[in-house]
Amino acid sequence: MPSPNLRWSGMEEMRCLFLRRLLSFLCPDKCVDKVTDVSLTELSESGIRVIFVDLDNTLTAWGSSKVSEPVKQWIESAKKLGFQVVIVSNAGLRKRVNQVANALGIVGIAAAGKPRRFVFRRYLEWKGLKSHQAIMIGDQLFTDILGAKRAGMKAILVEPLTERRFITGRIQRPLELLALKFLRRFGLLP
Repeated sequence: MPSPNLRWSGMEEMRCLFLRRLLSFLCPDKCVDKVTDVSLTELSESGIRVIFVDLDNTLTAWGSSKVSEPVKQWIESAKKLGFQVVIVSNAGLRKRVNQVANALGIVGIAAAGKPRRFVFRRYLEWKGLKSHQAIMIGDQLFTDILGAKRAGMKAILVEPLTERRFITGRIQRPLELLALKFLRRFGLLP
């Protein structure tokens, strides 16, 4: 009969494997400070054709419609390289999402319901593309990154532009920080 320590060790190992598998759904493929740090050349070389990007705290400060000049230039460069850039936001204000999208000359989807994968799959199906040809860039693990992973896409995590968030984001942020700690601990964070 195995010693109690060996059984406990086996259970701990199973827990670790389970936790590692669970965390992999929250693990971004890359982490950068801001959206403009994402290399469009690298994305192009890896076969990406669609860049889904979050609005609040990724492209703009939370609740704002003002896009910085560097972000405008990054999006223009993306479009010139042939990328389809699509704002995918959980913000319920279609008017603001459309206002920003129209100003940038891109598609905007409001009330997307991330981390549900429906909006990603529907857009890709409409364009005749596969999930490996798309990437999601956003500032939240439990919406942007998880949604991308559930849809079979790659994901890039950016640092939030501001600390200001919608109420659900304020509740999620401490959990995200804890998840990031575990991702680092297990060596999963790039």
